[in-house]
Amino acid sequence: MALDLKSIPKEFVATADFLRSGDAKLTLKQGTLDGRRVDFFKGKHAVNALLRKPSPKRPTVTSRPTAESHLSELHRNGLFIQVDRSSKPTKPTTPGGGPPPIPLQLSQPQAPFSPDNYYAWVYEGSQLKGILIGTGVLAVTFAGVMFPLWPASLRQGVYYLSLGLLGLMGLFMVLVLFRMVLWLVLKAGTGRDGWLYPNLFADVGVVESFTPVWGWEDVKPKKKRSKAVKEAVGSDGDGDGNIDHED
Repeated sequence: MALDLKSIPKEFVATADFLRSGDAKLTLKQGTLDGRRVDFFKGKHAVNALLRKPSPKRPTVTSRPTAESHLSELHRNGLFIQVDRSSKPTKPTTPGGGPPPIPLQLSQPQAPFSPDNYYAWVYEGSQLKGILIGTGVLAVTFAGVMFPLWPASLRQGVYYLSLGLLGLMGLFMVLVLFRMVLWLVLKAGTGRDGWLYPNLFADVGVVESFTPVWGWEDVKPKKKRSKAVKEAVGSDGDGDGNIDHED
């Protein structure tokens, strides 16, 4: 199912890129069509994705009819095709125990776009990122295999760099242990939680993790019952402030 993207208007390709990105939050499922895996979705989910909160990548769509008309153009240009899904398998067959891909069949004939129909992607999005990642992996692997042929000065530099990384990891572990021991000593001696920064496990940036250098976490005092409540509740616990005597 080859696509001639040059003949498709750029606005529709941009919409397809948006729907295939994580920003669209389009619900996709795995299916098999003619022996190959494909991503498929329901029409109404694509309509909802185009009507969500504004995004710089999202096309300007203001109503459901407009969204359906826009998706009809994507369908007409072959960016996705209408499919029929069979009943969902009950037993997982994937190695990880997840749900298996759902068998799909190409709908014949292709009806106009409808929110109630299912559609499988033909357009796979930009392959540039995958190509760059694959090229980088191959380059690193090739460089590692050719390591014995590197110049002596370069191999020595890599050796010292690896020692520096190991030392940094060791320093990290020592800092974690030191912070924990210091916290235990302060907790036992003062009853307060004292933390030496950087805060290694906080979800903050590198600079923010060092601010401040030292911090105290005071334990919140327990709320004491007011004097009026104490006077109102007597020792017998009946709330009248007097001790009941048996007759």
